Amino acid sequence: MVKETQWIGRNVDLKLFSQRIRKFFEDDGFSQIRSDEDPHGSWYEIQAMKTGILRTLGSSRKAINIVIKGEPNKFEVEMGVGEWGKNIGIAALLTGGIGLIGLGFDIRFQNKLWNFIKESVDSLSNSNAMPKQEIASTTQDSKFCISCGAKLSQNSRFCQSCGQSQP
Repeated sequence: MVKETQWIGRNVDLKLFSQRIRKFFEDDGFSQIRSDEDPHGSWYEIQAMKTGILRTLGSSRKAINIVIKGEPNKFEVEMGVGEWGKNIGIAALLTGGIGLIGLGFDIRFQNKLWNFIKESVDSLSNSNAMPKQEIASTTQDSKFCISCGAKLSQNSRFCQSCGQSQP
């Protein structure tokens, strides 16, 4: 499944945006993360993967590819998801439906990631013109819901979007 959106007039520091997505994967416990970028800054790619025997049996393997391409005022983000439904029929037969539950968790995670991407674009608007100190402050002060990815205030104990308790 591929999800894609274009943003115009946001003036986003795309390198910082790609770093924020990579940190999201690190914080979520992805075991393999790879980043690549065009030397001229016209595209960034982040690949992340979670694997393991239990994830395979539960059809909850995660292989995600994010591509950011364009320039600060006109760019698109493409999120590709792989392996999520692979062997779901066999997994459902072998595990008595646990594979179907795993697929449900994967869809929830995909929505969480996409919400995080949208919130990051909003919070990084005009970051391409910000002095580096101000960008660092904006990045450090941002907090996002562990469940749905919505932006939170620093001292939020619950998400206003989904109601999830926050650490």
